[in-house]
Amino acid sequence: MRFFLTALWLALAGWLSGADSLSEQIHSAQAAGNYSQAAKLYRQLIATGTDTPEVRSNCGVMLYLSGQPQAALEQLQMALRRESSLAAANLFAGLSEFDLGRPKAALPYLETARKLDPARPAPLLGLGKVYVALRDYRRANEVYGQAVSLDSQLAEAWYGLGVTDRSLAEEKLNAAARAGSARNAETKQQVQQLLDGALQALNKAVELDPNSARTHLLMAESLADSGKLVEAVPEYQTAIKLDPALDAAYLGLASEYWKDRQFDRALPLLKHVLSHSPRDAEANGMMADILEHDGHNDAAQQHAETALAANPDLIQTRVVLARVYLVKQQPKLAIAELRKVAGADPDGSYHFLLYRAYRAIGDQRDAGAAMAEFQRLRYSAQKP
Repeated sequence: MRFFLTALWLALAGWLSGADSLSEQIHSAQAAGNYSQAAKLYRQLIATGTDTPEVRSNCGVMLYLSGQPQAALEQLQMALRRESSLAAANLFAGLSEFDLGRPKAALPYLETARKLDPARPAPLLGLGKVYVALRDYRRANEVYGQAVSLDSQLAEAWYGLGVTDRSLAEEKLNAAARAGSARNAETKQQVQQLLDGALQALNKAVELDPNSARTHLLMAESLADSGKLVEAVPEYQTAIKLDPALDAAYLGLASEYWKDRQFDRALPLLKHVLSHSPRDAEANGMMADILEHDGHNDAAQQHAETALAANPDLIQTRVVLARVYLVKQQPKLAIAELRKVAGADPDGSYHFLLYRAYRAIGDQRDAGAAMAEFQRLRYSAQKP
């Protein structure tokens, strides 16, 4: 961004003969970061008759930097209609379209900016954000990698690599799950390589920008995905310290404590998240498990139902709800929940609950089948 501001001023100096006072005011406003004032002065300059594509482009850039993407886009498009080869105008038109929620419309501007200014990483960073928004993580990963090759000191580019490596790993895992090959050794290796790449990229981002809460958060999530739970906890704690309003960090830290069955530590963090997002699926699911464990079955049922209404795919929460139904002597409801998740039983524990539920309603045949499956899964889970 600093490059473009410098370029704007150097270009401006040649256009303002006879407007030295206005030129100095614009320069002072830009140097002070008062972009809204600079945009106002550019409009005055245009009103005096100095209306070139470059001045329109500069005005649009100042409007964008002052948080006015729609007004910026109008000026930038006027500039590009008269001179389509302005790199800065294409870049900021693309960024404006993105900020206005139109990532597809941003693409042609940013691609043109990249072609016009191939030595600068700014268009690549813009393209990375657009491709992430479009869930095209492969292309996003490629352009972030190109940005790093142009400038290895860009924390934003390393962060983007970390984000997209994690997203590609998740895509691969989901595809493998749909294909029934999630346990395939090659798939596991590919996923682990992507997660390792994400950690390396995020380590570099943290090194370059140690005060970025979002980078510490993503680092924590990547460590957790890689099974490095002990290392993940301080990263979550750092993210919270840097940004106390970052609820995702509270939720992530609560999740690590919950997985480690440290419920006394997880509980206040979950309460914090639910105070801001009372229908959050993950927070309600974990809260249901803790409450059921402590014998508060009515409250556990309420949180489990809220969680499943928001995300029906929470397998462990369905199991918690089934356990609550068994305690409350509602075995038919327990069976309904357990049959939805029986295919995902990791160690036979779900089928043991089914066995109990079927016995409670006197269904000896299905109880026997559930016990047989429990024994099969339990035996296979214990194999070396």
